[in-house]
Amino acid sequence: MPRQSISAKLTCWWHKRILGALGIKISIHGIPSDNTALFVANHLSWLDIHLIGSHLPVRFLSKAEIKGWPIFGWLASKAGTLYIPRGSKTASIEANKIMQQTLLDDQHVVLFPEATTSDGNIKRFHSRLIQSAIDAECLVQPVAIRYPDENGNMHEAALFIGDMSFMQSIKNIISTKGVVAELHFLEPVDTRGKSRDELARYAEERVKGVFD
Repeated sequence: MPRQSISAKLTCWWHKRILGALGIKISIHGIPSDNTALFVANHLSWLDIHLIGSHLPVRFLSKAEIKGWPIFGWLASKAGTLYIPRGSKTASIEANKIMQQTLLDDQHVVLFPEATTSDGNIKRFHSRLIQSAIDAECLVQPVAIRYPDENGNMHEAALFIGDMSFMQSIKNIISTKGVVAELHFLEPVDTRGKSRDELARYAEERVKGVFD
């Protein structure tokens, strides 16, 4: 799915329509890299995917079993999802190879290095899959995602954490008016001469800075 292709533009449009249908207002800060990049973002909700996807032609990561899910698996595949193997000893090596090749093919990739959603208290960014950007010699750009309420605190209606079901999350969003989604594109960094741990700490600190 080349970044300038019709399929990429249709996918962005699709993500934007979903947010519009849910009444989500989008606020963009900063400028995303025009050069191929691994976007490293914090993770708060399933809305994050639609938020980033509505603004950029990107490839997201997902566990391989989702590909076989009824309807959702088909939609994920059509949206250009990269299916990452999990559970085996070589899973991270295979995942890095898939991501590296996608980046070398001049396609943006999004990574949620916390590996789970949070309540706005940023968890440690795991560095293993950031190796793909080093191997592809592309940029890493941190991305901060926020859903602030009228007081500037995290809007609970947007969060998808703990044992919350998907349907409960949708109900919370639909029943709440004026949910705002902030997307902050922070300063990208060249990966040359840096370790994956250095890049992970850089991205984590920049994202935390938006929440401080």
